[in-house]
Amino acid sequence: MNNQPGFDGNLKQFMNRLFNLGLKRGEVPPGSPGSFQHEAWIRRMLKEKASRRADLQTRLEDVLFIVLDTETTGFRPEHGDQIFSVAAARIQNRSVIGEFRSLINPGIEIPKEISLLTGITTKDVKEAPALDEKAEEILGFLSGGIVIGYHISHDYAFLNHYLWRRYRSSLKQPALELALLTERLTGEGPFPSLDSAADYFNIPCQNRHQADADVRIMSSLLMNLLRLCIEKGIETLEDLYIHIK
Repeated sequence: MNNQPGFDGNLKQFMNRLFNLGLKRGEVPPGSPGSFQHEAWIRRMLKEKASRRADLQTRLEDVLFIVLDTETTGFRPEHGDQIFSVAAARIQNRSVIGEFRSLINPGIEIPKEISLLTGITTKDVKEAPALDEKAEEILGFLSGGIVIGYHISHDYAFLNHYLWRRYRSSLKQPALELALLTERLTGEGPFPSLDSAADYFNIPCQNRHQADADVRIMSSLLMNLLRLCIEKGIETLEDLYIHIK
C-alpha cells in the first residue's frame, strides 16, 4: 500500500483524466499515475480510440461530426504560440448532441492585436486551466467522430504540436475542411473565410473570432451543407468523399 501524502488524490485525478478520454473502468490498467508505462499506455489508447471511427458505408445521418475551433496567440506553434480558447460541438443527424468550451491559460501574454480580434485578454485567462489540465477532456470530446472546421489545419497544427511534445502522439481521426465542403456542395465560391460561407446561407455572424461563437456559426453551416447532401442524393460518407474530391 502506498501511504505517500496526496497519493489517493493524484490517483483519483489521473483516473478522471482517463475517463474523460472515453475509457471504461475495465480498460484502465493498474499502476502508478504519471509513470512511463502509463504515458506509453495513454499514447496507445489515443491511437486506438481515434481508429474507432465511422465506416465509409455509414449513412450521413449516423456519422458523428465534431466541429472544432481554437483561438491562439499567433499562427506558429513551433515558435511558441499557444492555444487560449477551445470550443467544439458534436453533431449527429443534423442535431447538436454535445458542446464543449473552455478558456485556456496559455502561460504567455495574449498579443494586443489578438485581444482586439477576439475580445479576450491575458487577464481573462489568468485563472483559466492550463492545456495540460484540459487536454484529456478535449481529446475525449473529439474522439469517435470526424473533426470538421474552417481552416481546420490551423487547429490541428496546434493540438498536434502539443500532443507531440506531451505524448509523442498526434490526432489520428480524419478531418474535413468546411471551406472545401462548402465550395463542392454549393458549386460556388471560393469561400475564403467563415464569414463568406455564413453570408451565403444568411447565417448571422455574431462575436466572430471567439471559439464558442465560431463553433455555433460552423455548426449552422454544417447543418445547411448536410441539407444540401440530402437534396443531392449524397447518402453515405463514401458518397460525400467522392463528391468533394
